Amino acid sequence: MNSIKKVGIVSGAIVGGLIGGTISVIGKVSKKPFIDELGESIVDSTILTGKIAGDIASGATHVVSGKIKGSRGTVEEGKQDLKSAGSSVVNNFVSNVQTVVDNSSDIIDGVKEKDKRKIIRGTKTLAKVVAVGVITVGAVKVKPGNEDTTEDDNIDNNKK
Repeated sequence: MNSIKKVGIVSGAIVGGLIGGTISVIGKVSKKPFIDELGESIVDSTILTGKIAGDIASGATHVVSGKIKGSRGTVEEGKQDLKSAGSSVVNNFVSNVQTVVDNSSDIIDGVKEKDKRKIIRGTKTLAKVVAVGVITVGAVKVKPGNEDTTEDDNIDNNKK
């Protein structure tokens, strides 16, 4: 891995650690799993954004350098980096669309079944996607909420 890619990943990790790590610690201290998971998702998202940015910068550098030097191998290496970045962007987009669709379906099913836990769980995950997207302004990588750590244990499920 070249130094440009490393700089992208490290930059993402630093930004994610500062913002997401702080949010995660707040969640842990306040015993709010949602806040903790939000912080972890911010860290993951900024690292992914850094990786994509590193791949783009590395690819562009190799393509330009290869063209200047007349090195076909360097140009091809750069093209592979750019393809990797593009693939990461597309995969991330598809994954996020799938997360939104799945959680929207859970909310709709929860409404139909009068299952408040399902509605809340789906809504929390969608809120995380939005929050991470706004905070990171880049790739969004969100883990679904942990079903065992709901803060709403006192909600009547109407499923007795």
